[in-house]
Amino acid sequence: MTDKETEFKWQIADRTDFDKIKKALLLFDCACGFSAPNLLDTYFDTPDCALSAEKAALRLRRIRLAGQTRYELTFKSATSIVDGLAQRREITVPLNSANREEAIKLFRAKAAELNPKALNLKAIFSIGNKRKICHIKAKDFEGELSFDDCLIKARRRKKMLEAEFEFKKGEMSSFKKFAALLAERAGLKAAVKSKVATARALLAEDKIDV
Repeated sequence: MTDKETEFKWQIADRTDFDKIKKALLLFDCACGFSAPNLLDTYFDTPDCALSAEKAALRLRRIRLAGQTRYELTFKSATSIVDGLAQRREITVPLNSANREEAIKLFRAKAAELNPKALNLKAIFSIGNKRKICHIKAKDFEGELSFDDCLIKARRRKKMLEAEFEFKKGEMSSFKKFAALLAERAGLKAAVKSKVATARALLAEDKIDV
């Protein structure tokens, strides 16, 4: 599916920030449902890093939830982040297999269809994520508020906490107003660097060290 992803990203210093967000949500008139998928995102690129050079990202995601495992491919264009609001074009394709080896074969074949540069792919880094999602249904929009507890593996390891608030449908203006008020009530600051950008920075630092 081709879509435009729009989400706010906020810096999280420690888990008490997650608690502040949850308390702030109680002040809103909205319905909240919760889920807690365990994610493993593996990012791929060509040997000459053609995709990274375009600021694009190609991801194989393993999703484990309620005893079920599934995989999906996501191809993202360059991301623009302004005042914490990230926007990009993305294509997400479900892979019809719960087996990792088979899913990777499907992933490679589909990636080559989506982008002619996506050949001879190799894994460059991974991000494990114990994600908790609050599915928000407000009067004029629906969104997903994610609490991310991540372990980035990019030659070196780095733990990272982040909160994301993704627009799903409805009125964008209402979504932005809700996000701004939530950030104000919870004392949140806009994220400066995403999880993917952090992983790429780790890889760049290692190249310099060598």
